Amino acid sequence: MQIIKAHLTPNKYSRPQRPLMSTRAIVMHWVANPGTSARANRDFWESRKDGGNGYGSAHLVVDDREVIEAIPLFEMAYHVGADSYSPFALEFLGSYPNNCTIGVEMCHPDWSGRFAEDTWQRAVRLVANLLLSQRLRPHHITTHNAVTGKDCPKWFVSHPAELERFRWDVDLHMRSAA
Repeated sequence: MQIIKAHLTPNKYSRPQRPLMSTRAIVMHWVANPGTSARANRDFWESRKDGGNGYGSAHLVVDDREVIEAIPLFEMAYHVGADSYSPFALEFLGSYPNNCTIGVEMCHPDWSGRFAEDTWQRAVRLVANLLLSQRLRPHHITTHNAVTGKDCPKWFVSHPAELERFRWDVDLHMRSAA
């Protein structure tokens, strides 16, 4: 799978260049910006470098045509920052989940948050490869919602069976790659 490396400029708002600790989970997100591309979302994070648009980023962003790596996988991204974390996050990810998780943002065509089939399939392949490289399993796929309570990714929050279907698809891809 081709991943376009378009790393953000180092800065304290979106690419702090702090090392990522041992990866404990892959956190799924939606971009909450319907109809936009992976490139547009990466460029938005880049626009945060001077602090005008606050903090935030993710490692990878997926659309129906490409995958962009905005933060190297050995660095921390700001994708699950919060004032407080869920009991799940505190127990399994610790007091600061940004330092032990990889964030994957998925683009979507409308406000329902449902992902286009090409985006879904590209994300399945990406996450399967991430899990294999990190020696994790599909149960290590979680959501922004499970970590902070945020309505993200909306499609998985509104349709919990879809998260299970995503994990199942990832598992099938991992088995076929083995």
